[in-house]
Amino acid sequence: MKKTENGFVIVCCSVLILLLGSSMANAQNKTVSPYETKIFSGDPLEKSAFLKKDLPWFARYQVGESPVVGLPGETVEEKKQRMQKWADAKFGLFIHWGPQRTGGEYGISNEILQEFNPTEFNAQEWVSIAKRLGFKYIVITAKHHAGFSMYDSKLTDFDIIEKTPFKRDPIKELANACADANMPFGVYYSVWDIHHPDYTANIGSQNYAKYHKFMLGQVEELLTRYGPMISVWFDGEWVDSWTVERATEFRDLIRELQPNTVIANRIGQRREGEGDHHSPENFMPYIGNQDDYWESCAKFDGSWFYNGTDKSQSAAWALYNLCYATSRGGNFLMNLGPTPEGKFLETSVEKLEHVGEWLQTNGESIYGAEKGPHYLLEWGTCTQKGTTLYYQVFDWPKNGELHIPGLKTKVKSVTFLADETSKPLKVSRSGDDLVVKLPSVPPYKMANVIKMELMDIPVVDNAARALNNGIAKREFMREVPKGSYFLPAGFAKIHGEKLHFYYGTGAGAQRENLKGWTEKSDWAEWNLLVEKNGKYKLEITYANLVDGGAFELTLAGQHFKHTVKAIPLNPKAKKSPLIVSYKTFDLGEIGLNRGRYKLTIKPLEINDEAIKLHQGLMTLRDVTLVPN
Repeated sequence: MKKTENGFVIVCCSVLILLLGSSMANAQNKTVSPYETKIFSGDPLEKSAFLKKDLPWFARYQVGESPVVGLPGETVEEKKQRMQKWADAKFGLFIHWGPQRTGGEYGISNEILQEFNPTEFNAQEWVSIAKRLGFKYIVITAKHHAGFSMYDSKLTDFDIIEKTPFKRDPIKELANACADANMPFGVYYSVWDIHHPDYTANIGSQNYAKYHKFMLGQVEELLTRYGPMISVWFDGEWVDSWTVERATEFRDLIRELQPNTVIANRIGQRREGEGDHHSPENFMPYIGNQDDYWESCAKFDGSWFYNGTDKSQSAAWALYNLCYATSRGGNFLMNLGPTPEGKFLETSVEKLEHVGEWLQTNGESIYGAEKGPHYLLEWGTCTQKGTTLYYQVFDWPKNGELHIPGLKTKVKSVTFLADETSKPLKVSRSGDDLVVKLPSVPPYKMANVIKMELMDIPVVDNAARALNNGIAKREFMREVPKGSYFLPAGFAKIHGEKLHFYYGTGAGAQRENLKGWTEKSDWAEWNLLVEKNGKYKLEITYANLVDGGAFELTLAGQHFKHTVKAIPLNPKAKKSPLIVSYKTFDLGEIGLNRGRYKLTIKPLEINDEAIKLHQGLMTLRDVTLVPN
């Protein structure tokens, strides 16, 4: 539906400009003439951005146009088949590598280029290490924001062949080594390029068309000269010049050259339905009942690129993130930054050897596994294959009893996955919990995996319960105290057409949330199971850059009304379309007796300005009941 895809966007955005009229013009101290939209004579690939150019900076991104879907017209089943290899792999190795010195992602001087001679680089060794550590696919930076091509590009001399003494094509060598080892291979490509003379982040440049053609040519080089690609991972899409029309041309080129490759949602602007999967960065979202494809990328070393130190995360951190991503239906793309000599950091490899060893024994619970049925397990994670559940236990119960909340399905057998004798573990019921009797000391290293075979497909009651341990402050999430009821956006049941769950962008920018709240008829609800009488402080965390309107939160027959006012960004914060400023508000106190409850949030009013600027009522992150 190419004609209607672009045509529909133009009509909708034109109507939007006409409706906003002088009110939007006054907001920007500009005069917007409806006639201006009819005489547009610039680059046709900038039409959609032109029609939004007089909106505030925060209202020009992720709004207006239809999403750039990964493969238009395919059915859900067709997409599942196309994505299966990628989705089953679970654990990807992200590699940021180039002549950047001490972690810098941007400027590259001639001095640095002349020093970049990674003679210790050995593609076969890299792939061998990756396989030993448990990775199932590799994605490497072919071109990053600095504009330097790490491959032999025929379209520029700003590449590793022309500008460094290395004179070899590491992308080609790595692609060949991956093919020889049956390791799926993919590339990262930045559309933001601070080196190319024709690049600009703004619209209206007469030269950008040449840069656009250059990028299309480079992507064609990568997809025709380097073998099959498991993934094409775009980045740098948050600027005005990366328009939906340009993104669509790239999508169409990829589909023409390699129809089955997986495209991150950064092909567009990370909206709902964009690309093939969501790409939250440096955090793991609370997912709940959401079921889109997603992949979290995070750096294991101290920086995306090598930063001159041997600092890195722990093996436990890497394993937990892998298990968590798998348990919530996602992939984990973990980054290592090789040294300028072409070697992975020894300290990082030594730590990750433990993860590789764990996967040799417990990989059955990860590779090819699906999202587990539990929304939240404080002591670990859960993955699923049909009627079999795998519980990865990270926090060992001190009393030897592992309580699995809300699992209603009858159990056939329970064993440790690592136990070659398959000695059964004893199970019992305690209220709504299944209790597994465990040894007082964990029998295996790192996370112990319990394999549970059920009589049928698992059914779980995921009503929120009081936290036994609380949630630590991390990844731009505040601490949630012990005894609280934690209701993140992903656990909500959503009613309506436009309100939706968003997987987020980056921990420092925008964690997961409910957004698109522009209809008064849309609302959200959460289930709670209160097992002990108590009083709680009712808190809500949200963001909004304009006055959003008002809502009513209802729980246990009590009503809490709240007016959503604009929450400005920190004055020192960059005005990025990815950034929002979350703030927590105290709505009051509530007493709850034992029993089951529904908490609902329904709009009372949504300001016209908030709708016109695509902000809606609010960007809701979570609701929390904190014990008083």
